[in-house]
Amino acid sequence: MLLKEQNVLITGAAEGLGYAISSAFDKENANLFLIDKDFKKLNSNGFDNAKIFHVDLSNIIELNNFINLMDKNKIEINTLIHNASILTPTSFEETSEKYWDEVNNITLKTAFILSKFVWRKMLKKKNGVIIFVSSRAGIEGFKDESAYCAAKHGLEGLMKSLSIEGVGKGIQVFSITPGMFINTPMSHQNYTEEYKKKWIDPIFLAPAFLKLAKREYKNLSGQHLNEWDLSNK
Repeated sequence: MLLKEQNVLITGAAEGLGYAISSAFDKENANLFLIDKDFKKLNSNGFDNAKIFHVDLSNIIELNNFINLMDKNKIEINTLIHNASILTPTSFEETSEKYWDEVNNITLKTAFILSKFVWRKMLKKKNGVIIFVSSRAGIEGFKDESAYCAAKHGLEGLMKSLSIEGVGKGIQVFSITPGMFINTPMSHQNYTEEYKKKWIDPIFLAPAFLKLAKREYKNLSGQHLNEWDLSNK
């Protein structure tokens, strides 16, 4: 499916990896629907083919209002890329229920709700791609990241289940991890100085998302992919 014929929904699109992905799709003339809670930053990016939406994904009411708006305007999404997440290193002892809910709402519950939104229309068209941005935290555990690791592990489980249900119905579902140290606002907060010396601009990982959206890797549906490796194939 040609990218210029697609409606692509991307969360966390204002900066970092989300911005890089959005820029790559914008250059391919895809029709973009971009979400972020930093509306000022999102609006300043100046994409040519984008409709932008201020949504705080930690607030499920705001997310459902966005979906109702999309339904009202009869927007059908061909490719969903759920990139948004948050991480503030916090010991388990100091992890509050409020922080746990915030991380899981943004990372996992949003994935569920947005997937539900696009799923029925993708089934009808027998064509769709869903990509969840994961990380090593989706398959490993890390100190001071209990909420984040739990949410990313949940994202991996959701991906695997949806990919099985999508088989034979035209829906491909993937999780994807950077596979390389990248320069993003989250990285500035969480990377050690040693890792910061190795990081790259996230734009170099954007080709992986374009390839998946073009339906070039149907055989990999249901897998945890590496953005760096896929981008350089």
